Amino acid sequence: MASNAQLGKIILLIAIAVFFYYFFWVAILPFMILDEGNVILSLFPPLKYAFIVPTVFGVICLGGIAVFSFYHIWSITRQSKRN
Repeated sequence: MASNAQLGKIILLIAIAVFFYYFFWVAILPFMILDEGNVILSLFPPLKYAFIVPTVFGVICLGGIAVFSFYHIWSITRQSKRN
């Protein structure tokens, strides 16, 4: 099993790789002049998904935080009503 430091480095490298992939996809790729059959274009989905993907993940994260918070607030208020 990997230690916490090694696991943290792996997670950090994955996060940096995802950030640079997304940055290249959104900020650089639209300004490149490429032919339709170029290999670089085959590595990325269409640009219309560039804003749908983070929106979906953001809604899922915020929804998860809201559900988590409401569950704990509800359980605390339910316990206080018992006492």
